[in-house]
Amino acid sequence: MSRQTINDTFTLSIPDSFECMRSTELQELSRNGGDPYRWGARDREKHILFVVLWKPVPAILGWLADLKGIARRNAALTSRAYAEHGYQFLQSDSLDNGQIKAEGYQFAYSAGSIRQIATNFLVKDRKMVYSFIWIGREENTASDRALFRDVMESLQHV
Repeated sequence: MSRQTINDTFTLSIPDSFECMRSTELQELSRNGGDPYRWGARDREKHILFVVLWKPVPAILGWLADLKGIARRNAALTSRAYAEHGYQFLQSDSLDNGQIKAEGYQFAYSAGSIRQIATNFLVKDRKMVYSFIWIGREENTASDRALFRDVMESLQHV
């Protein structure tokens, strides 16, 4: 496992089979709009993409919404963004590794003829919200999910 630092705020461990992505690759992924991915890694052999984005929490949202509410709102925005790709909400999820709490959801969509499963865990840190997004092929859902949970369980503050 390789230890990575995210925005000088978090560290996490990713499998050695993952390679960190260059900023040009992240820009290419973000070209269809939405928030830009700030950090990413991929396993080309297993067709897994792991990206992280972060942005400030609007003050009113920070006071009024808990992390579950932010995750629900994010899921609603994602459903609209992926509607033309056969978006299907699968389940809500949460994680608490003893230091960091995350709320999230899992959804399916199609990238051409390939069915993808994405899991998005959101973490609130002070005035920022981080999205940890794991995308893999539908046929590998069980093993990908276990691997992503291991990565997220390793998440710690710097």
